[in-house]
Amino acid sequence: MNFEQYALYLLTFIFGYITCQTFYFSRATRISVRLLKVLHVISLSMLIKCIEEYSYAGTQKLTTLLKCGVCSDDEIYKKTARLHEEEVELFKNRSIATIIAMHPDYFKPVIEFEDWRTAMVFLNSNKKIAQTFLS
Repeated sequence: MNFEQYALYLLTFIFGYITCQTFYFSRATRISVRLLKVLHVISLSMLIKCIEEYSYAGTQKLTTLLKCGVCSDDEIYKKTARLHEEEVELFKNRSIATIIAMHPDYFKPVIEFEDWRTAMVFLNSNKKIAQTFLS
């Protein structure tokens, strides 16, 4: 065997190694993106459950006010209901902002939502994953 054959073997090995690493990297990237999307669905599902529980607590608070003799037209009742709604909206906005802020810059293009409304559209399009997680 001469030098050219060894060089060809070495180049073939290097090309095969680089090709293998490239396919491994692209596969790992696809898996990472899928995992990130599943994690988005899970975190949004958990946020929805938190809001459901908090809304139930707010309803109980308003029901208790009614039982104590506070009329639904009373200023205390209206203020309590308004504060509850404001807290829920603040929680929604902060939660989405936190989820987005926790991603490094190279994962920002993967995020399919930018506010609560688009997050709910994303969650609705991945309803099956959310239902599987919650069951």
